[in-house]
Amino acid sequence: MKIELLVLGICLMALATPGLATLPSDAQVINLDESVSGYPPGAYYKVEISEPATLQVVLDEVPAQMQTRVAIINEQGAWLTSEDTTNPGEMMAVEASAESPGWYYIAILELNGKTLDEPYSFHVSAL
Repeated sequence: MKIELLVLGICLMALATPGLATLPSDAQVINLDESVSGYPPGAYYKVEISEPATLQVVLDEVPAQMQTRVAIINEQGAWLTSEDTTNPGEMMAVEASAESPGWYYIAILELNGKTLDEPYSFHVSAL
């Protein structure tokens, strides 16, 4: 019961209004153009870029029951963008301008905090 409440609390914090975020210390390091899989309710990932670019996050696979939020956050904790799908199982691509080299955080979250058995997958590209 305590673990379920903790997970619910984390999910509710993740759905807070965009602004300055507290960056997760356990964000998984990923590479540009790498296919990444995870399980809802979601997680934070971080990717490093060496020069300014437009970061694009593309959902490649989404469980049919997953209503998704994708956010891109800079290393100062500023939300560059956050978009939600309208319907469960919907695919999307999200872009944000990454104006300086450094680490950028990607949040892939299930809007309703559901734990699902099927994974989602995505990749991040620098355009």
